[in-house]
Parts: sequence; C-alpha cells; structure tokens
Amino acid sequence: MPGLNETRKSEDPPLAERLVSNYIAPGTRLRLRGGACQQVRDCEWIFNKVKDHMIFLIDESGTYGIAVGIEDIDWTEF
Repeated sequence: MPGLNETRKSEDPPLAERLVSNYIAPGTRLRLRGGACQQVRDCEWIFNKVKDHMIFLIDESGTYGIAVGIEDIDWTEF
C-alpha cells in the first residue's frame, strides 16, 4: 500500500505544468517554436490553459485552438 507522501506526489501536477499555470495568465500571447506543429500556419497563439501536460492555445478570433506540449512553445519570445 503506498504511503501518504507517495499518494500526494502522484496527484501533484508536474513542475513545468505548475510553473506555466502560475506565471502565464490566460490571454497571454505565445509563439510556437520553429518546426513545431508544421500543419498549422499561425505561429502566434493566445494561451488558454494547461491540463494533462498539454498547453491549450486559441487563435485570436477564439474560433479554434490547438493543444501542444510545453516543449513546443518558444519561451525565448515570452
């Protein structure tokens, strides 16, 4: 049977996910890293939320969005 500390550890979101959630406000403009998501033409997106290791971004009009990994964001532009 897992100990109490092990149970809490498994329920906590990963560090990178917590950092993004705590330091980037919804509505912040983010740019995709070069080579990430080659099937989309737009490089600049609006941050919506983080869930299950994915960053949810929406386009400026708010009509559609994409989910990308944390490594797909160009953090130097932020």
